[in-house]
Amino acid sequence: MADLELTRVPGDRRLYGLDGVGTLRLQGLASRSALAESDDRRWQFARRGFFGRGVEATDETGTAVGDFAPRNLRRGGTLRWAGRELVLRPSSSWRERYALADGDRELATFDGKGWGRRPVRVTIGGAAPDPGLVLFAAFIVRGLAEDASTAAAAGSTAAVSGGG
Repeated sequence: MADLELTRVPGDRRLYGLDGVGTLRLQGLASRSALAESDDRRWQFARRGFFGRGVEATDETGTAVGDFAPRNLRRGGTLRWAGRELVLRPSSSWRERYALADGDRELATFDGKGWGRRPVRVTIGGAAPDPGLVLFAAFIVRGLAEDASTAAAAGSTAAVSGGG
């Protein structure tokens, strides 16, 4: 079992590394996209849709290799990568923790914190999944944690200012 953390690279606020897996360079105004690299492979990850909840992954040729479709009411969703259909399902009621599963088998868990120097903790059980898949899931969970944090802040602001 491997415990890893997506960690900001010193001196570069937009570059994050995941030891032994690869890097994510956040791009765009609200970090809605990222360039991922592992060894000699590269992918572009971008949130899509009006609220930016879905995510698409393309390889260096522009070919779609992955996509994430969130559930409407519950957390998590369907993740497709290189022709495989997987599930990113919540594994905690209290935190932004998700399990990446292939059927009943959990490939990895991702504990998201949104922003900061260490936005995602990854635990890989058994054989390591494809590095692109791990980076893609880490990018998605970071976004889900960021969205949850924003929603919580907006809810508390509404509760405080709605007092009467």
